Amino acid sequence: MRRNLRAAAAALGILALIATPASSEEGMWTFDNFPVERMQREMGWAPDQAWRDRVMAGTARLPGCSASNVSGQGLVLTNHHCVISCVVALSSSDANYIEQGFMARAREQERRCPNMNVDVLTQITDVTANIEVATANVPADLFARTRDAEIARLERECSEGTIRCEVVTLYQGGRYALHRYKRYNDVRLAFAPEHGMAAFGGDPDNFNFPRYDIDFSFLRLYENDAPAATPNHLSMRFTPLEENEIVLIAGNPGRTSRLRTTAELAFERDHNLPWQIASLSEIRGRLIAYSQLGPDQARIASSALQSVENAYKALSGRRQALADPAGFARVAERQADLQNRVRRNRAAQREVGDAWGEIERAQAAYRGMFYPYQYLEARAGERSQLFSWARDLVRGAAEREKPDAERLPRYTGARIASVESGLRAPRPVTPAFEEIHLAFWLSKLREHLTVDHPAARRVLGNDSPQALAARLSRSRLADLAFRVQLWEGGAAAIEASDDPMIQFVRAWDADARAVRARFVAEVEGPAARAHERIARARFRAFGESQYPDATFSPRISYGRVIGWTEPGVGAVAPFTYTAGLYERATGQPPFVLSQPWIDARPRLDPNGVFNVSSSNDVIGGNSGSPLLDREGRVVGVVFDGNIHSLGGEYFYDGALNRSVSVAATAIRTSLADVYGMDALLAELEGR
Repeated sequence: MRRNLRAAAAALGILALIATPASSEEGMWTFDNFPVERMQREMGWAPDQAWRDRVMAGTARLPGCSASNVSGQGLVLTNHHCVISCVVALSSSDANYIEQGFMARAREQERRCPNMNVDVLTQITDVTANIEVATANVPADLFARTRDAEIARLERECSEGTIRCEVVTLYQGGRYALHRYKRYNDVRLAFAPEHGMAAFGGDPDNFNFPRYDIDFSFLRLYENDAPAATPNHLSMRFTPLEENEIVLIAGNPGRTSRLRTTAELAFERDHNLPWQIASLSEIRGRLIAYSQLGPDQARIASSALQSVENAYKALSGRRQALADPAGFARVAERQADLQNRVRRNRAAQREVGDAWGEIERAQAAYRGMFYPYQYLEARAGERSQLFSWARDLVRGAAEREKPDAERLPRYTGARIASVESGLRAPRPVTPAFEEIHLAFWLSKLREHLTVDHPAARRVLGNDSPQALAARLSRSRLADLAFRVQLWEGGAAAIEASDDPMIQFVRAWDADARAVRARFVAEVEGPAARAHERIARARFRAFGESQYPDATFSPRISYGRVIGWTEPGVGAVAPFTYTAGLYERATGQPPFVLSQPWIDARPRLDPNGVFNVSSSNDVIGGNSGSPLLDREGRVVGVVFDGNIHSLGGEYFYDGALNRSVSVAATAIRTSLADVYGMDALLAELEGR
């Protein structure tokens, strides 16, 4: 990649003599392009290649979150909120692990999480040249399809057995990297505290600090029905962190939009985010009402409600960051700086052309199809497990009959195994809970598309959203054997099925596919092609001294254990302590201590470090990431950011943005002095 960049710069001229430096700790860097010299200059130390290789081998990714392997027997540390869906799935009226916690005191008691896998990155290969050759001279409306076909080929040729490969788009298409993962499909729950302690403070404390959470859990990887051998694991350090200590975070930040254009971010600010926030607010109310019907309903709704509340607060913070004139000005200034550099170079002008204008026109096209695309395709049946299974069965049957290059990306040869794994997972389904999500989606579809929209008519037929949701929630797809029968039966079984959810999806899937194809041709393709040209200009100006946007792929960030000065309030210290947990407890939700913590109080050191803030640059998806010291030891697990970090979607403010972690000292205290998990602690300590 560096050779390609040098050649491009030499051919077309350097746009600027000196790259604008990033803020001190800013950046979510790829493992193969870490700013060693910059960190050495700023911090007086930086990890070498051996350190980075060791950490890369010891960190992991699970659905929506990050994790670290912390023993040679497959033990994995992550957040409780990253495994709450597993805890809910394993719970019942008789064994409510949400309320009581799950504690396997022997490995025989560890229980498999349905539909969970863990990926460990083993290799990174630059495949930019492959994509560039495949898409050369392809018109904008076919660019995304052609690119995706080449990505499918690369992933298919690399993937085999437990090896899963994924092409990651970096720098908005300026670079493509093939990530090779070792995948573990047998993942079992080993320890999870009570939900009330993992989420202590609930929504009022979310994205705030000080915090007093033990938001951590342990999983174990299995192979051939035995704990996996994982010699490339990280060790834990249980001595306290110190203020200003250098710390790093290795994880999988989900998404940032720091390289997107002002046209795209204005669309987010004015259209997408307000719509999402309003939707989340309404479904949140419905989930709260359901959870108040009884303890079983509260348990069933707990995972979805926590997810919705977290998303509502996060998206509200992002909307606020973009709505702030000063915040949006930072984005506009960044774009204007690059545009000025391009204008000063004729060769760059010719190649970039009207890229920013093309993206603006793509956003205008998106406005015209926004609601049909969201309600029929992107967010159709959101949070309904039955709908998700039905769409995968219907589309999977159709797509498997096509050549790999012509399939939808989700169903290509390299990715379809994950789809099948999800269909074969024994996940519990509660019809009344399904009905809530289905009725909400259908009512909003009718509201935004209107009753006269042809696709809305095909979706709803003569039913009301409530009546249709009630009928669909009785689908037989809750039966694992039935799902497997349909999957193995292929297109003939799908066509013959009288299941209401299967028939429902089939009735209007052509409408969903049509709006998807239009989105790809008029929005995604033209924007991707334009971004690729802008990315080349950015490379000529800055080289690889800048980091790519987050893409839920492995990254490293660095910083220090440090608090901040809150405007209008004053200094916020970087640590909370055990004594503060008891002071914060009121006995009323969400500040209720569980009985084990009440009983343990006399045994605990009141000055033990509990939660910690640091200046590392993180975003959603970093949940569960290990907080690491200079020796590469795990000294905490990331579970949150402060309220200022929500604007990190678009920019990093070194004075205010902070990540928040459960300190390893609190993890040890919990295991040793509260829950008596002696065997688990001995494994972590290498005893």
